Amino acid sequence: MSTAIRRKYIVKRDFQMRIFFETAIFMFFVAALVGWTVYLGVFKTIIFELSGEKITLVNKLISYRMLVWFLPTAFAIVVISVFLTHQIAGPIFVFQRTIKNLTEGKPVRKIYLRKNDKLKDLADDLNSFIDFINKERSHEPAD
Repeated sequence: MSTAIRRKYIVKRDFQMRIFFETAIFMFFVAALVGWTVYLGVFKTIIFELSGEKITLVNKLISYRMLVWFLPTAFAIVVISVFLTHQIAGPIFVFQRTIKNLTEGKPVRKIYLRKNDKLKDLADDLNSFIDFINKERSHEPAD
């Protein structure tokens, strides 16, 4: 396998953005469900036990902590999703380029994926196909 490092992480923009948004929407709904459950189960009980000034202080403290945790978490989700989708989109990009070169009759080398890339089984299958095509091309008579 190659140890090549690609620096461009957004290689299949539509695919990567779709996966990111689907994941973000799912995570938002899970966070809303958990937040609502905590609010109904804990915060409403606290509100009934506290007086006016203490309620305001607790509300500000909870809001501040939620904001402090939300922003870094949201940033981490964006960064992680870019890296994870790149592990799928990178190989897809390589596969498409290889197939395009094959159909255009250009010479094609074996596909080498990075250590953490996904779809390695498909790369092995495509490499077997490339070997077959290269063998067939080498037996063709010259025009």
